[in-house]
Amino acid sequence: MVDVELRAKRDALEYLWRQGLSGRPLLHRHSQLIDDYLAVLFNNCPEATEGMSLVALGGYGRRELFPYSDIDLLLLHAPGSEDRLGVVTEALFYPLWDAGLEVGHGVRTLDACLADARQDFFFQVALLDARHLAGSAPLFSAMHQAFHQELIAGHRREFLHNMMQHRNNRHQRYGMHGYQLEPHIKESRGGFRDIQAMLWVSHALFDLKELQDIEEAGLISPQEKEAFGQAWDFLIKIRNRLHYLSGRKNDQLFFEYQVEMAKGFKYPDTPGTLGVERFMQDIYRHLQTIATTTDLFFAHVDETLGAPRANPVEQTIEPGITVRQDRLHLTGQALIEKRPHLLMRLFAQAGKTGLEIHHRSRKIVTANLHLVDDKLRHSKRMAKSFLDVLENARNVEGVLSVMLDTGLLTAYLPEFEQIRALAQHDVYHVFTVDRHLLQTVAELKKLTLTKTPFAGVESPHVLALAALLHDIGKGHHEDHAQRGSELAAGIAKRLGLTEAESACLQFLVEKHLFLSVTALRRDLEDDVFIRQCAEQIQSPERLAMLYLLSIADAKATGPTAWSEWKGALLLEISLKIAHLLERKDATLPDKSQGAGWMLAQVRALLGKAAPIDYGILPEEYLLSFPPEEVAHHLKLRAGLKNEQPAIVEAGDHSLFWSVLIMTRDSTGLLAKICGTLALHGLNVVSAQIFTWEDGTAVDVLNVRPAAEQTYAEQDWRALGEDLNLALKNRLGLSHRLVDKFRTAFRAPGQKNVQAAPRVVIDNQASEQYTIIEVFANDRPGLLYDITRTLADFEINIHRARISSDGDQVVDVFYALDSFATKINSPSFQAEISQALLHIAEKETGTKPQW
Repeated sequence: MVDVELRAKRDALEYLWRQGLSGRPLLHRHSQLIDDYLAVLFNNCPEATEGMSLVALGGYGRRELFPYSDIDLLLLHAPGSEDRLGVVTEALFYPLWDAGLEVGHGVRTLDACLADARQDFFFQVALLDARHLAGSAPLFSAMHQAFHQELIAGHRREFLHNMMQHRNNRHQRYGMHGYQLEPHIKESRGGFRDIQAMLWVSHALFDLKELQDIEEAGLISPQEKEAFGQAWDFLIKIRNRLHYLSGRKNDQLFFEYQVEMAKGFKYPDTPGTLGVERFMQDIYRHLQTIATTTDLFFAHVDETLGAPRANPVEQTIEPGITVRQDRLHLTGQALIEKRPHLLMRLFAQAGKTGLEIHHRSRKIVTANLHLVDDKLRHSKRMAKSFLDVLENARNVEGVLSVMLDTGLLTAYLPEFEQIRALAQHDVYHVFTVDRHLLQTVAELKKLTLTKTPFAGVESPHVLALAALLHDIGKGHHEDHAQRGSELAAGIAKRLGLTEAESACLQFLVEKHLFLSVTALRRDLEDDVFIRQCAEQIQSPERLAMLYLLSIADAKATGPTAWSEWKGALLLEISLKIAHLLERKDATLPDKSQGAGWMLAQVRALLGKAAPIDYGILPEEYLLSFPPEEVAHHLKLRAGLKNEQPAIVEAGDHSLFWSVLIMTRDSTGLLAKICGTLALHGLNVVSAQIFTWEDGTAVDVLNVRPAAEQTYAEQDWRALGEDLNLALKNRLGLSHRLVDKFRTAFRAPGQKNVQAAPRVVIDNQASEQYTIIEVFANDRPGLLYDITRTLADFEINIHRARISSDGDQVVDVFYALDSFATKINSPSFQAEISQALLHIAEKETGTKPQW
């Protein structure tokens, strides 16, 4: 019945947590509960009364027992007591297991402890936190003394080396940055393991056991100690709640918990920012505080105890900045106060030389941020050094990261404070806004060093600044691109940019998404629209800069934001706009003349074949394919038979596969095509849909496989057979798609980031068509459902563009109504929107945006 009592006490502890008990008091209360329970078990076991000691290790030894953490125990015993061990371990450990606790346990003699600690560094640091619970105190003291004498004293450098190596390996495994999408608050950089690593080193090397002791010894500053302590306390509360919310030992902030955690900590949604984003922003800032403090701590200790570095001679590279032992140093507080632009010169030198900034100099920068006033922000010297970093630094992301960590970047650009560590609650952006901006600058640097089209620009410093500022407007209650452009104008003025440079910077920030969105969602064969794009961009120089910024932004966003397919579309639209910008006469060519020339080429190719009525070919169709393809389509048309309603041909174009389908036009044709393609694991990325005057449908769809498979592995014959069955209404696509993707649909209780679906109907962007855009959370069969819904309204689709932003898909259709006119009726538009929103909400449970 003892385990029942323990369960009741732990349940009572959870009740206290629900009433507000959190942080260290909860950890200590939990540790004391287990202490008392184990003491009773030990004292009630007669076989344990002599030659044995029960010891708490690790987090439990530190009295930091989280709700579902392992209880690490050591049963230390004297030689000769082996015959009693079975009874004692059964009495101690079985009740804990019966109570549902995770127990890490070891049974060792003193000599075995020392031998294992020599071989296992993790056990060694666990013994650093050893705490006596019950039994023989002299036996525990002997072990404690022998451990420190034989493994710690005289081995300080070895201990430091092992700790730093394990720390670096852990960072590589769990992430060099705590500001990732779903941070691991225990193992990633800036998490609990970094806190413990600093405390272990302080304890083992300097016999400093508390944060206060470390500060008094001068290893961290009073300001660092204060911020570090606050961050530590915050993470303790987070980890407590995360354990209870997960109902298990879990130290990673998965998406499914973030919103609920934010609500629990009372972070409400505000205009422009979600509560969960501000909650995660605070977490990222605390993780960064711990990461920066521990980095500087280890740099200090390594310099003191580590192996001596080369180049001990100090070399002055400019007044106030020297190089010693391959590190950059600021010298002289008086000189810094007299010439505060030295703070930025330090980073310019770091960019130029590729050398790291010494940890003391990093602290000097932070300690002198008060010198960065409005006058210094307008300083030409400061601006020159800053732009030099952006344009010329060898490792620009590394230099800017240190600038951000020291606080100089936000002091110099106060606009950066709003987006510092700001989370973006979606699966599309891998990093926080500030880190994304730094990475965009780095990606831009890579692009300018490669043979990329449009690589040469006249104002590289303006482009680099645009990369750093393109998302500076996020976190406000208005459109971030427009807001960012306004903020960029003020920054440009302070930096002393010319009016032309400032205008260019504002344009790049405001339009940084223009090419990406246009390439993915618009018909690139629409000459009128391409001309409108050229009129907005205005010059080849701006186009080149916007093209490079678009690529860098996408590559810095995350793995789902960039692909060769997207790159090909960006290049296509950029080349088309460049062609128009280079022409003095931007008037559009006469389409009828182009169609006539095309028809003449087709006639020449077919010669005196069977009589063909060329009058059935629409002008737009003729202008959309090379003459050879048109001739091929006409030949295929002769082979259409009633018993085989569709001809299906496929081709491999490297970045995508194309599927040509020719059949008699019918209601719901495109829906049946999309449904069949989905059934065969093919995702549509774009489509051209034409109907000849005689009712022949010619549909060309570009597709990509949903799974890893080659063109040869795809069963094209089976696809053709299924499509013909679907066209004869002999294949139930709806139920087959549900069966095929049953496991892909989210379970009712499963949580994920869900953006509200939207439908936009636009009659302005295209002269000829109504553009229908559907923004929805992606799911199998979505395109089939959308096209089937449009078919119900007798909407004729002529173009389709399918793109995705992470888990959200954007389906764009160029369409006309059943009378071959634009959809102008507001009531009909509303009816279409509501029907499509109903489809978009299916299986998502999200509320639509009107």
